[in-house]
Amino acid sequence: MNAAKRYKDINLPFICPLTKREFNSTQGLATYITKTLKQNHQEYYDKYIYHRDSNCFFCGNKGKFISVGKGYRNLCEKEECLKKSKKSHSVEGLMYRKFLTKEEAIIEFENQKNIQLDSRMKTFSKIREINPDFDKERSRNCKEFWIKKGFSEEESLIKSKEVMKEIHEKTLEIKKINKEKDSTYYYETTPMRIEYYLNKGFSEDDSKEMLGQRQTTFSKEICIKKYGEDEGLKIFNLRQEKWAKTLVENGNLKGGYSLISQELFEKISNYYENQEDLYFAKSKLNNEYYISTKEYGYKLYDFVDLNSRKIIEFNGDLYHANPKIYQENDITNPFKGRKKTAKEIWEDDKIKIKIANDRKFEVLVIWESEYRKNPIETLNKCLDFLKK
Repeated sequence: MNAAKRYKDINLPFICPLTKREFNSTQGLATYITKTLKQNHQEYYDKYIYHRDSNCFFCGNKGKFISVGKGYRNLCEKEECLKKSKKSHSVEGLMYRKFLTKEEAIIEFENQKNIQLDSRMKTFSKIREINPDFDKERSRNCKEFWIKKGFSEEESLIKSKEVMKEIHEKTLEIKKINKEKDSTYYYETTPMRIEYYLNKGFSEDDSKEMLGQRQTTFSKEICIKKYGEDEGLKIFNLRQEKWAKTLVENGNLKGGYSLISQELFEKISNYYENQEDLYFAKSKLNNEYYISTKEYGYKLYDFVDLNSRKIIEFNGDLYHANPKIYQENDITNPFKGRKKTAKEIWEDDKIKIKIANDRKFEVLVIWESEYRKNPIETLNKCLDFLKK
């Protein structure tokens, strides 16, 4: 919006309070103030006209004076305010440029953002049809990115692993900063961990004994001893099944989801008019979807579209031992009671996917670093998979 439209002239005709002379144009008034009255235009405006607000829209300080006919610009000369005024794709920028209230600007901002996102996604979809490696060539954690820059395949593999290791180290450092989210804190504050008793000053042997007593209030051995082998096993298995089912149905059995995974799933859910068949941890209608098996118990899945029978698993690099970072014998997951190797974690994940496949579900795996590096491309990848 240009100055002529934004800053309207004073109402004409204008009568000078000093001489009672009438003016039908701002140019004539300006000339009169200069040559006849010999006054400063800004001082004259402030004292006799002042027909509109003179404050900067962003900081509230005095705006820049334009002319005696238009008054002040509602924008000062601070670099910070000038930058904000030029950002049309921001709530404040929209309020300033289009004269919107904050509520109107928020709605307009979201509409613009969705239009741009849809446009980018359509463009990327066309590019992917031509070049299937498009996403990988834009991701520093993929060998294709480095190959495109002229590195050999061997050098590219090394480079991509270095990037993944860097991402992993930064993520781990963030977790350590917040002690309440660190596994050490958890181990030292739950009586179901040996660290709880060691932290209270007990010896290792005493801690093991106390932990054992804590864990054997209900066990398979106690059931067999009390009811006999056949009946004891039956009672124990029924109790375990009922306990797990109750946790799932009450939403207390969690799949260890991350906030960033829910960010992605909430974006995906916005593309559904009907969300009744969507299952994910922070869904407004349903919790995580689970499949019950006799051999492996209950398996929770991250994002499930029950109508199309499609599942998206969001794997944390550390928790699921991203194979681009770790070797099969690495111990990567500090959150499990028994330290599993990367290979064992991969086997667990394969079993989980197979259970879903056996029930006619298709499964797409998204890695945490994949989404952090390319959120828009990853969202598009998921929508393509879901046919949205």
